[in-house]
Amino acid sequence: MKNPVLKSCTAFLIGAVLLSSAGCGRNIQLIRKRKSHKVPQPILVLQPNDQATYAAAVRYQEHYAYWKSWHSELLGSYGQMRKRDLRNLNGVISELSSMEDVLTGPPADHLRGILQEISAMEAKCRQKPETWTPPTAMRGRLEQLMREIDRSFYYKKVKAWIPQGKAPEPLPNGKS
Repeated sequence: MKNPVLKSCTAFLIGAVLLSSAGCGRNIQLIRKRKSHKVPQPILVLQPNDQATYAAAVRYQEHYAYWKSWHSELLGSYGQMRKRDLRNLNGVISELSSMEDVLTGPPADHLRGILQEISAMEAKCRQKPETWTPPTAMRGRLEQLMREIDRSFYYKKVKAWIPQGKAPEPLPNGKS
């Protein structure tokens, strides 16, 4: 090696490698954290005789809200898929029949008539011919029924026809 600059650079690099590998760096110790044992949360299990109970007014409001969501989902996706239409129609029928069970007097009779009409629509949808297309008249009638139920059966309007003085009724088969 005749070049003095190359000689000094090589010596410097060898020295740097030796110093960096000599252990002058920071020592880090890894310490494991102790495991904390989680206490299992108790699970509430209702026995058959410990059914939850709700007042009739609360049940009516709950079923009304569920009916509204089922019906708006039915109108939003009507005609796209027959199975979805049937599922949504069955949800609407279920919630309306639960609302009818809570009501008494003329509103219950009026709701019963609407329920029979929607059940007839569901029967028409269930009988599917090979080339089934959803009738547009049915969609229009479903929109009319939604406006009618929304206008005639909101809680404040039928509050007088919901039994208030009764003790809370148990939910049938755990269903609200």
